[in-house]
Amino acid sequence: MSLLKSDWPDSSESRQRMLESASSSQFPQYYEATLKEKVIQLLRRIKPALIIFLTPMIFSFLLINGQREFRCAFCVCVMAVYWMTEVMPLAVTAMLPVVLFPFTGVLDCNNTAKEYINDTNFLFIGGLIMAASVEKCDLHERVALSVLRLVGSQPKWIMAGFMIVTALLSMFISNTATTAMMVPIGQSVISQLVESFEAHPNTGSSRLGCRKMATGLVLSICFAANIGGTGTATGTPSNLVMLGQLTNLFPAEDGSLNYISWIFFAVPLMLVCLICCWATLWVFFLRKAPGEDEHVTKMLHERYEQLPRMSYAEKSVFSCFVLLLCLWMFRNPGVVPGFGKYFAKGYYTDATSAIIVSMLLFMLPAEKPELLRIFRPEEVKKGPPRLMDWATMQKSFPWSVVLLLGGGFALAAGVKESGLSQMLGQHMSALKGLDSWALQGLCMAIAMLVTNICSNTVTASIFVPIVATLAQEVEIHPFQLMLPTTLACSFAFVLPVGTPPNAIVFGSGMVKVSDMMFVGFVLSLETLFLTIVYMKTAALVFLPLSDFPAWAALPGSLNETLLI
Repeated sequence: MSLLKSDWPDSSESRQRMLESASSSQFPQYYEATLKEKVIQLLRRIKPALIIFLTPMIFSFLLINGQREFRCAFCVCVMAVYWMTEVMPLAVTAMLPVVLFPFTGVLDCNNTAKEYINDTNFLFIGGLIMAASVEKCDLHERVALSVLRLVGSQPKWIMAGFMIVTALLSMFISNTATTAMMVPIGQSVISQLVESFEAHPNTGSSRLGCRKMATGLVLSICFAANIGGTGTATGTPSNLVMLGQLTNLFPAEDGSLNYISWIFFAVPLMLVCLICCWATLWVFFLRKAPGEDEHVTKMLHERYEQLPRMSYAEKSVFSCFVLLLCLWMFRNPGVVPGFGKYFAKGYYTDATSAIIVSMLLFMLPAEKPELLRIFRPEEVKKGPPRLMDWATMQKSFPWSVVLLLGGGFALAAGVKESGLSQMLGQHMSALKGLDSWALQGLCMAIAMLVTNICSNTVTASIFVPIVATLAQEVEIHPFQLMLPTTLACSFAFVLPVGTPPNAIVFGSGMVKVSDMMFVGFVLSLETLFLTIVYMKTAALVFLPLSDFPAWAALPGSLNETLLI
């Protein structure tokens, strides 16, 4: 039977009957494919609901035992699955402890809720307010162009400039915001290099070389953002997760790890990893890149010269930034007594300094004060603009991350109070025979694997308490496992979904998944090796990692008695 359009009846009902009668005999494969697609679509639609309802049922066997540790393990498993599958927004999943812990008897609601806004979260909030004010006055763009115009016009040095600027900004501004700012600058530089090649095709480079160069330059931005975030305690939320959980896991810890000691410890390793990343990207992408191009240097100089003169707001924000660094640095410098000695222990922390400067940003004017304004009633009524305002806070402040951090702290508190961390540590005590470097490599490898498919904050929230207890069981300094595991949570180089900077760069259209996976895997191995070597050498200069501290001894252990 012919099914040409001219043979079809006019009625739509007749057409439907004709297609239905012909479906089983003439188009079996077509309808089988259609049925298969419908089933797949249906499964995709109900997948979140299936995960939400089946996950508690699958792990319900942990509740049968009745022990508090197993009830806490049930809560951890449910949250881990929800976080990794993202069936709900991460911040919503982070609020589950408020419901699960009281229902399962792990922790009461009052103590659980207290973990969501603690000292570390206020440190994060203060750092983000500082970063938002830098973005508001465009100080970060001035810093970026100031450095880039000095690096020359060879692609390898342009890449180095991109990585230095991105890492520097990521130490103090969110990795996502830094990458979002740097990618457009990178695209304009790449366009200039490609245009120069097309105008001068006899430079010895090929189109393939230009494509690889473009891939390498944009990858350098996201990789440098991930590495740069490890340099400061507020550089990425996973660092704050460790600091916050350190207070909960070891209340007697003497404060040897604070904002400044983190910088002294992490920045040298960050620089080594950046150099290694630059060399790796050069080998893979820039060996056949176009040569030196003065047009790029000229373009960057022109963009810098087009910037207006440094405004009063930029100067004020920069001054507040320096003030914040000084308050952090001189509270307890270690070399000489700091001003923190005038306060009782725990009364003045790095969070206090962050909130003081944050309040200054909301109070100080964004324009140079003029004495004559006090005689203008309309000016007095309206008030001058401030360096930071609440509208900017509402627009750019990631409140979801605050909840995510709080959820991680609540999870860690439940794991400790229920005894789950101690139980896991006892079961892992079979690893006592391994050297510390082998334990570090194992912990980092697991964290790197998970962080490429899961948020680095979530990964740190789950693994930091576990490795801390493992360190107690094998009787090594907890920092020897906690610090490498925390840093590994930021080394997400393999997949576009591993971290927002990766996703932004992948969205530029200049990177293939295969390119990111291959070079990212190589870089993951390199950073893992460098971190282990660093922990065994230079890290010992900045932190007392050689001895097992008294505050880390398990209650009732022989070590606790001997150390006391």
